[in-house]
Amino acid sequence: MIYYTVNIDNYIPDLQAPSWIEVITRVEESTGDPVRDSRIPKIRCPFSGPSVYIDASKVHLVNDKFRDLSEKIFENHDMFVLQHPHEHSYVEECAEYVHRGWVSEEDLFSFTKYIKDRYDFTKHFQSMGTIIWRRDQQEFNQDWWHLYMRCGVRDQISMAVALPTEYGSAPCREFVNQFSDASPDGIWWKNKCGAYTRSKQTDPLNFAMEMCNLTGLSKFRYRTRLSGRGDLLIGKV
Repeated sequence: MIYYTVNIDNYIPDLQAPSWIEVITRVEESTGDPVRDSRIPKIRCPFSGPSVYIDASKVHLVNDKFRDLSEKIFENHDMFVLQHPHEHSYVEECAEYVHRGWVSEEDLFSFTKYIKDRYDFTKHFQSMGTIIWRRDQQEFNQDWWHLYMRCGVRDQISMAVALPTEYGSAPCREFVNQFSDASPDGIWWKNKCGAYTRSKQTDPLNFAMEMCNLTGLSKFRYRTRLSGRGDLLIGKV
């Protein structure tokens, strides 16, 4: 089994990766965008057989207990992912991207129209890309990369759309707490990375309402301090 992480351009200066983790520091063909370059080995996993991708910001927290858990996962699954604690719907996830300036409204509308005929928005599973267990998932890898290149630099939505019919999963906190601390104030969340601002941060309410109409979803819940309408927004169509 191969455990690996990606640290392009010394993204994490003091990486502290365990000796049993392979560290990828360069890509052969650049996209011209350092953020997208860092996603190439993550999404288009370069290894055959069982492998475990671990985000560079978390790699110092994995240990022998994590390795034991990973071995058990591959006894039952060819692919396994963690569910984000927020459990966002498709619209809620898009709304966060707009609110934080991670992806533009235009890119999200374009991407949503592109996947509309293939994706059931009501069954959206918000996985985390922090750790990914895979065994020979080339079809998924290529589909994910294709979808990722059609949207912004965040890769969670494209990952959700590309997920195969069958895969294993577990709630993030429940799983991580077996080898680290993923409680709300735990060490697992102390070093968040990857929030690349690429567009103007805006109140996502009107965008989310339009996205509801486009996806056929009937409502959303989203927390923001930008709205002036209180911390919790509830939208319905």
